[in-house]
Amino acid sequence: MNELRIDIHGLFVDEALGRVRSFVAMAPAGTERIVVVHGYNRGTALRDAIRHRLYSPRIRMVEPAFFNDGETYLWLKR
Repeated sequence: MNELRIDIHGLFVDEALGRVRSFVAMAPAGTERIVVVHGYNRGTALRDAIRHRLYSPRIRMVEPAFFNDGETYLWLKR
């Protein structure tokens, strides 16, 4: 699977959303999934923003990571 990761720990919500949108836009063709590492121990603002406020025409589906509340999967369109 072609997968990329981006870590947004410590960013403000608007800054994190902007960085993730740019990262998604610049992901190479053939990328199937982007793992967004946002953490969860110091609050849920980043997690909630990524899961509920993030939009990009390249994103097919957003889902929580399976066994790690500190990550979210972004599945990209082919």
